[in-house]
Amino acid sequence: MWRRAAYFVNKGLATVREAPGISVLTSGTIAAALLLAGLYATALQNLEGVALVWGRTASVTAFLREGGAAADWEQTRKALAEMDGVNEALLVTPHQALIRFRARGPAAAALVEGVSEEILPPAVELTLRPGFADLGAVANVAQRVGNVAGVAEVDYGADELERLHALLGVLRLGGMGAGALFVLAVAFIVSNTIRLTVYSRQDEIAILRLVGATRWFVRVPFLVEGALWGTSGGVLAAALLYVMDRALAPRLSVAVADVLGGLRVHLFALDVALGMVAAGVFLGVLGSSLAVSRFLDAEPS
Repeated sequence: MWRRAAYFVNKGLATVREAPGISVLTSGTIAAALLLAGLYATALQNLEGVALVWGRTASVTAFLREGGAAADWEQTRKALAEMDGVNEALLVTPHQALIRFRARGPAAAALVEGVSEEILPPAVELTLRPGFADLGAVANVAQRVGNVAGVAEVDYGADELERLHALLGVLRLGGMGAGALFVLAVAFIVSNTIRLTVYSRQDEIAILRLVGATRWFVRVPFLVEGALWGTSGGVLAAALLYVMDRALAPRLSVAVADVLGGLRVHLFALDVALGMVAAGVFLGVLGSSLAVSRFLDAEPS
């Protein structure tokens, strides 16, 4: 058994050494496809990270009922500050809200020129405690805030976060479709490459069949060859992702720091890298199997 396994491995390695150009081309093709798939996977992970950061940094704004006095606003603020999950409650009066808006710049100040502060509602800005990493937890707090006496409306960015989750769902489905196309395309390329190798060794295969070699005995060395191509392609793609992560990810993290200060952009993840290597082996073996099967099926009996 071990002798037969050693024969298969040595035969596959010998074929790879005899055709280095084809080996490099096929491995490079697999690596390019897997690199695109890996970048897509890490992009999804980063978008999920955006959702988590959004949840952790979530704030809830409670707009108070109009017509109340400043003492009523303060009483409502104190009630909100004592709620479970609330870290801080800041009262923003209509006057303060108008000043804030004008401070955004000349264009903003021009928009509210002549606007009376009486038309703006008072609000309480709530900063949540750490641990709110999803929309459901934030929505639960917002619902309880809305039930407090004196609160007219609650805003916590639900629409934006729901759209982000919907986008993630669409991208996951799109990734599954794109992944199926990648598998077909790469398997086709590997299959055609292996066919060239098979046809160049058809006399050897014919002799093996004449002396009683089974279809699997003929097939396994080519499967080993495809696995070697797939492994090298997967490792190369993972290495390129690692280099890109080291070179580009810190710059991307700095670029989004003003908007998402808690997000560390990454282009390399160990689970994605291992998945790429496994996918490379699968694609190499699949392409080899298809090529050898077509040759053996077409072989005259």
